Amino acid sequence: MTKPLRTLLPTVLAAAVLLAPLALTATPAHAALQPDRSCGTVTNADTAAAASLNTVLTGKLAHAMTAYRASCARAIVATTRARGLPDQAAVIAVTTAIVESELRNNPNVLDHTSVGLFQQQTWWGSFEERLDPAYSTNAFLDAMLRAYPNGGWKTQPVGVVCQKVQVSAFPGAYQPQAADAQLIVAAMTPAPAPAPASRVHVSAVDANGALRATDADYAGPGWSGTWAPLGGSGLKALTSAVTGDTMHVFALGSTGRVYTMDADYNTGQWSSGWQEVPGGAEGATALSATTIGNRIHLNIVGSDGALHATDGDYAGPGWSGSWAPLGGSGLTALASAATGDTMHVFALGSTGRVYTMDADYGTGQWSTGWQDVPGGAEGATALTASTTGNWVHLSIVGSDGALHATDGEYGGAGWSGTWVPMGGSGLTALASTVTGNTMHVYALGSTGRVYTMDADYTTGRWNGGWQDVPGGLEGATALTASTTR
Repeated sequence: MTKPLRTLLPTVLAAAVLLAPLALTATPAHAALQPDRSCGTVTNADTAAAASLNTVLTGKLAHAMTAYRASCARAIVATTRARGLPDQAAVIAVTTAIVESELRNNPNVLDHTSVGLFQQQTWWGSFEERLDPAYSTNAFLDAMLRAYPNGGWKTQPVGVVCQKVQVSAFPGAYQPQAADAQLIVAAMTPAPAPAPASRVHVSAVDANGALRATDADYAGPGWSGTWAPLGGSGLKALTSAVTGDTMHVFALGSTGRVYTMDADYNTGQWSSGWQEVPGGAEGATALSATTIGNRIHLNIVGSDGALHATDGDYAGPGWSGSWAPLGGSGLTALASAATGDTMHVFALGSTGRVYTMDADYGTGQWSTGWQDVPGGAEGATALTASTTGNWVHLSIVGSDGALHATDGEYGGAGWSGTWVPMGGSGLTALASTVTGNTMHVYALGSTGRVYTMDADYTTGRWNGGWQDVPGGLEGATALTASTTR
């Protein structure tokens, strides 16, 4: 599996040596020191946080917090929270930054090649990347997760984890700052939660092999009632994923090559035409896409009937340009969903049984081989997956042409072990997405019309039967669904 392009060299190389009081002598006397780099706009909240923290901090930054340092702490905490990691991870990162840079985004090379909040050397990234608070924090967190697979960092003292990542010449320097880091993180009040995502974008391949799309606002006026024609020809399969307010649709062309087109829901504009996803995939027969942060993880069933995967960073360097082979044989359909930094891929085998395999994007590792999803489903012909919290909601079209559903809680009770029959007949394709705690399943009927049914995971109830999606589309052969605010 292609790992994110911010991948580091082995942790043993990642020594970020603690700055000694005389470290400034490493800079030639004639070289003017550059001012600290910004960590983002300094706000009134940063000024207030610094003033409050100066009354309670007792470590290295006692009476030394400034609005600027608070802004740097806020950048670290925001990046950590954006990954869905608990604040304990932010405490570890802030502790490290207190020791290494005194919470300053320092561009001056004072020790070997170290710069930035974490005093990272060249193997962590380019000079500018190491001075990007989000990049450097993510690089630190990636190294931490890699050093402690399966969440082992959660049970270790803060200073031990810092040292494991940094491999400092002063291993005892971190733990004394952990209590202050805890106070600093607690002072970084999370921003108000955004309004729940409520707009669903459903796309389908029409009877002519072209893309069509429609929208529904589940918190407002409902469906638009039209299927906008968006071009293309000979399309065979669809999937989609969202970064920010942009939906990325992926399609298989007539030769099984993979193409993509974007829709920006701030402007309402689609990109001009289809672009090929790099890597030269040919003969693919199924695909799925999942978003973790700004990175989309795209999976296909190749011409060999096995799983292949690639990554695209929509806020950075773009597509990896290669399709990593991941095994399997005789696969006929795919779906995927994410919990935290883990992507769960689901596939139908040659007999219609449902299998799963995981990829952990904290460590870059895939699980060992395919596992059977409990419940004994056999003869399935289509599947889809959606996530609410740590729950994955998996739906299939069974051998009877009807919908069947099961749930798996990752980090908890695991799979329910039963496939609940939900009705319908002659279904040929599925898609699903979530608004709030409600999963919306979409299906193609025997005539290629699009239908929908909802499941409320607050109450555990499904609504009463299938409803026609307005617009009168007929003869569709594939569909996908995504949610934006």
